[in-house]
Amino acid sequence: MSGRRDQAVEELQAACRAAPRDAESQFKLGLALNEIGQLEKARAALAEAVKLDPQFAQGWYNLGLACNALGQTEPALQSLVRAESLDASSPQIPYARATILARVGRLDEARTAAHRALEIDPSYSDAADFLKSLSR
Repeated sequence: MSGRRDQAVEELQAACRAAPRDAESQFKLGLALNEIGQLEKARAALAEAVKLDPQFAQGWYNLGLACNALGQTEPALQSLVRAESLDASSPQIPYARATILARVGRLDEARTAAHRALEIDPSYSDAADFLKSLSR
């Protein structure tokens, strides 16, 4: 499986070289690099994707996750806020923000973000369970 992932990264890198202004290729490269554990390179590819297409909500969301994985809390939160401003219908975005906020002790903000996820999708069990865990 690792060989396939490495090959996918190489093919996506070639696609990015062939079409350097294609945000989708940069996005896919970022996801593939994340899969093989190259977190800084993944973050850089995702940052390039949103630079190329500033309206790319999924790109901003994944950039936020990548920044978080690298311990870059404020850039992660900023990216997630941007993602949510572009796609207000995804409960995953405010939920991700809630988990980061809770980790850094910003519990009131975390609750607000989790409640936002439930406003979007009342059946989003991850957010409901998260709120219960904060109540303990």
